[in-house]
Amino acid sequence: MSISSSESAGKLLVAVIEKHKCDEAMAEARKAGAVGGTVLMGRGTAQSKWLRLLGLDDVEKELLYCLLPSPLVRPVMDALVHAPCLARTRGLLFTINVLDVFRHHVSAPAAVFSQSQEDLMSDNSQDTPGYELLSVIVNNGNADQVMDAARRAGATGGTVIHARGTARPDDATFFGITIVPEKELVMILSPRADSARIMDSIRSEFRDAEPGSGIAFRTPVESFEMLGPKKN
Repeated sequence: MSISSSESAGKLLVAVIEKHKCDEAMAEARKAGAVGGTVLMGRGTAQSKWLRLLGLDDVEKELLYCLLPSPLVRPVMDALVHAPCLARTRGLLFTINVLDVFRHHVSAPAAVFSQSQEDLMSDNSQDTPGYELLSVIVNNGNADQVMDAARRAGATGGTVIHARGTARPDDATFFGITIVPEKELVMILSPRADSARIMDSIRSEFRDAEPGSGIAFRTPVESFEMLGPKKN
């Protein structure tokens, strides 16, 4: 059975919220028509250098990934924004076009560390209002270095997710056991006009790194909303 592009098209809703709040968020999303979602654990990055010196800079976060048909995006986001159980929960929501995710991830990485190549993604949209999601995959322990470089270029914060590389025959082994390198995924939501500058700063930070030590790419973001108490 074949699936047409119209049937497979949709949006990936991403909610970045405080720890232990994703179950409540998913319950509200289901009331608005969502079928289910996936929860990832991560940590936020604080801007204050004093918090970092005290070791209080890492804030545990949860990320809810929910695949939705396009007509359900607005009802689900409105349900989350106005949910009483999330009224005092700080976080953010955004959506990504699923077909755009596939195209950008596969064919157009914006930066591969330690390689002097031009940005393969078009920068024609730099002056267009909106946001982009900057995704940077690096070896474990390098996420703070990524965020330091991003902040120098104007980024205000990000979320770090722990991950691992894939086991291959040529991966290092220890007593016959394959050692799979641990990775960190840094996600930064940036105004589109700033994203190229932030990417350049990150690329410059890792210019002396070994080839293959990381990769960064940009994805357009839609329907951006903030959760939590609203400023007057």
